[in-house]
Amino acid sequence: MEITVRNTGFDALIPDLTAGRCDIVWSGLFISDERIAVADATPYMATGHVVMVVAGNPEGIHTPSDLCGKTVAIQTGGLVETVSAEASTDCTTAGGPVIEIQGYAKVADEFQQIVLGRAVAIWETQEAVADWMTRNPGKYEVAFVASQDKTYGIYYQKGKADIGDAFAAALRALKADGTLAGIATKYNLDPASLDSIE
Repeated sequence: MEITVRNTGFDALIPDLTAGRCDIVWSGLFISDERIAVADATPYMATGHVVMVVAGNPEGIHTPSDLCGKTVAIQTGGLVETVSAEASTDCTTAGGPVIEIQGYAKVADEFQQIVLGRAVAIWETQEAVADWMTRNPGKYEVAFVASQDKTYGIYYQKGKADIGDAFAAALRALKADGTLAGIATKYNLDPASLDSIE
C-alpha cells in the first residue's frame, strides 16, 4: 500500500481522522475512553508519562506537589494536559500556588522551554523524554514517573475493522519474529512494553 504522511497539530489528529482527512493516526496517542468514543484503536505499546528536569534536580522535584508554584512545559491536546491541570488544582486545594503550565502544540517547542530556562520541568511521554535525554546525554534526568498505566494505539475510523485487523496481524508477526523487540532495545525502551500487542 502507498502511504502519504501528513504532519498535523497534535490536537487536530483525531478530528482529522473522524472528518475523513486521513485513514489512520499513528502518533503516540494513548488509548482513552474519549478517543475510543469516536474512533477505534489497535494497541501496540505500554507507556506512561514522566516529569523531566535538568540534571541534579536543583528544584527538588519528586512528586506532582513539588511542582506547585513552578513553571512546567507540556504538549497540548493530550492526557498530560488533563493530568497536569488536575495536579495544579490539587495545589490550590491544598492552599498552595498553581502550577504555571505552558502549553505548546509541538514537542520540540515544549522541550525548548527547559533549554531556555523558561520552565523548570517537562511533563511528557516517557518515550519523548527518553529520546531527548539520549540526544542530550548528562544534561537532564527524570524527576518522577507520573504514570505507567497507559497504552499507545493506532487509531482508525469507526466501521473500518479491516484496517484494525491488518494492523493487529502485522504487529503480532513483527513481535513474534523479534523485529519489534530489536527496535525497542535500539531506542532504550523495554521490550516488555510490547506485551500490549494482542
